[in-house]
Amino acid sequence: MKKRAFCALEIYSKYTGIKTIVAIIGLIIYASSLSLAQSNRLQLLNDKLSTAKHDTDRVNTYYALSRYYWNKNSDSSLFMAQKSLDLAKKIHFEKGIALAYLTKGVSLVSKGRLPEALECHFGCLRISEKLGLTGLSGNEYNNIGIVYADMEEYDNALFYYKKAYDIALKQNDPTKYATFSLLVNMGEIFKFKGKPDSTIAYNKKALSIAQGVKDTLGTTITLYNIGENYIALKNYELAQEYLNKALELAIKIKDDEDIAYCHNAFALIYYYTCNYKLSLHFANMALKENKKLGIDEISTQIYNTLYLNHQKLGNYKEALVFRNLGIALKDSLSGIEKTRAITRVQSSYELEKKQQQIDLLNKTARIKQGELKNLELKRNLIAGGALLLLMIAILLFKNHHEKKKFIKQLEEQNKDIIDKNEHLEELILVRNRFFSIISHDLRGPVNSVKGMIDYMIDEKMVEEEVGFYVGQISQSLDATSKLLDNLLYWAKSQMDGMQVNPLLFDIQEIIQQNVLLIETRATEKKIKIVAERRQAPQLVFADSIMIDIVIRNIVENAVKFLKASNSVIIDTVEKEQVIIVSIKDDGQGVPLEAQSKIFNKYTSYSSFGTAKEKGSGLGLLLCKELIEKNNGTIWFESVPDQGTTFYFTLPLSKK
Repeated sequence: MKKRAFCALEIYSKYTGIKTIVAIIGLIIYASSLSLAQSNRLQLLNDKLSTAKHDTDRVNTYYALSRYYWNKNSDSSLFMAQKSLDLAKKIHFEKGIALAYLTKGVSLVSKGRLPEALECHFGCLRISEKLGLTGLSGNEYNNIGIVYADMEEYDNALFYYKKAYDIALKQNDPTKYATFSLLVNMGEIFKFKGKPDSTIAYNKKALSIAQGVKDTLGTTITLYNIGENYIALKNYELAQEYLNKALELAIKIKDDEDIAYCHNAFALIYYYTCNYKLSLHFANMALKENKKLGIDEISTQIYNTLYLNHQKLGNYKEALVFRNLGIALKDSLSGIEKTRAITRVQSSYELEKKQQQIDLLNKTARIKQGELKNLELKRNLIAGGALLLLMIAILLFKNHHEKKKFIKQLEEQNKDIIDKNEHLEELILVRNRFFSIISHDLRGPVNSVKGMIDYMIDEKMVEEEVGFYVGQISQSLDATSKLLDNLLYWAKSQMDGMQVNPLLFDIQEIIQQNVLLIETRATEKKIKIVAERRQAPQLVFADSIMIDIVIRNIVENAVKFLKASNSVIIDTVEKEQVIIVSIKDDGQGVPLEAQSKIFNKYTSYSSFGTAKEKGSGLGLLLCKELIEKNNGTIWFESVPDQGTTFYFTLPLSKK
């Protein structure tokens, strides 16, 4: 059953399942007009718009008018949001653009136009992160979570709700509204997973907060949510008790949207208790009330209730009319094209970027292949010449003493040929490994992603399949991206084309940057990364980009093979003219039989991580190449089942 949702700072239209709330996090400065009485607020805003002296004032007033209409008229809300956005863009008012995107996204969700709404919320998020507006970013995380939940992508929705919740916990908000909002939103996910008991528990916690701060609107919403979920549990007596309280408060504060929801909920109770005429009465009341609201999601629910009642009463003609209306409206809200459009909004840029990198790598590989063929031809020519010279030397040896000297010269030439042959064989081994990685570790994931996307385009899938395939595509692209970075650097080093640009930099800065970068992945696996920053800078003379790649590869490799409660400790020690960096973990260690393969370019060793992460065995080999190019050394110590420590040295700058 679908119901409306809250939005940033105030209420906004619908959402799948119980009503949800977008947390207020840090935008209190824009909410001052909420204290005005509803009866004169609209007039005051219109007066303010007509007397505004500056365009920025007009942008903010259009924004406030759009918010005013959120739970009253979605068309008016969308109109005012667009006016605010157009004017803010014209005067290059970035904060105004962000807020206009926010309220436009809210209005579009009310209209069921989810792809456009998601574009607006991401647009607001990009600006808020650029301007450092943490509170607004928290708002948009929650709004994006609502859109994903409306598409029934519950894992993605929960991911963004948690990001918003993390921000809310850090805010000193005496109203506790952000915490209240996100409790309702996260509780909603459990309803979608078929756990109304858990949803009721979350809403009761939210109800306690709303009552504690005397938030009448929040109290109304949580009372409704609890009553609605008791209907799902078939506890109609308790459902009616909570809904009566919700309806009483909604009428008191003139909340038309909640009144319509409550009347439709009463219609469902009477339907399930076989009082079909009374059920029709409440459903028709809800339908009439929603005509002035224009919220498609409420209409969908009411059409379904009317269809069920007319069917039970034998009014099959009326039942068919409402059934067709409900199906048409539902299809317009949740079509497969809408799902594809939202997927394109989030992933088109990343896929295009990765494809450009793949095309560049393929071009480089073809050039490398041509060079190796030329080298192989030269090797064959040299080998043939060596054999001919050797035969001539044997014949001359039998006839003259000078021929012995000539033979000695030939032997020296043969030694040079052998050295060249060994070098050519080394290049062939490098080539074979290069194309092996391309054909198996790179081409495989890329083809897999293409196959999954083609399948998603061509096949009609249920919600669980869509969520599964999107998750798989995300993981595959992330792993492929990391492999591309390593592969490009390694290929460059093998072609003797990598240029080292050493400079003085603080190694502590690089370490801290990588800890922040990898911390999220480590937290997901419940792994702790410890890297205490020293007070004094530790300056080294090396290529900072290469050292950044080394540290990131080793730490990511450690996290890959660790389990929950394990840890990674990064430390630095100055010794003579070098600094020694150590990266220690207490994980499963490297098997004894594999330790000799770690830094060997002629052999390959890779294994799956504790979360089944796929590796190519290239990362550590690349680390060795980069450290040695920076006049350092690298080694490791590992004991199976006790952990592994990687060490490397860099030249230490004189202070």
